[in-house]
Amino acid sequence: MNTNQLKYFVAAAEHRSFTKAANQYYLSQTAITQQIRALENELQVTLLERHGRKFTVTPAGQYFYEHAKRQIVTLDALIREV
Repeated sequence: MNTNQLKYFVAAAEHRSFTKAANQYYLSQTAITQQIRALENELQVTLLERHGRKFTVTPAGQYFYEHAKRQIVTLDALIREV
């Protein structure tokens, strides 16, 4: 798992859109989707329940989102302080 995967997942969950998350990071929608799928594979849990081109955040995804968002904020603050 890497920091970018966390950021991509958080963006997708917040926007409720792979495309909007991709646009935020200047990536393709496919790249965002692949990174989130890799994250799910590594965690061995479904974070997003896919419905065609749309998705909903699973309960595990919501839990992960809340904690990942805090970790990103902490990491960003650490980087600024250094």
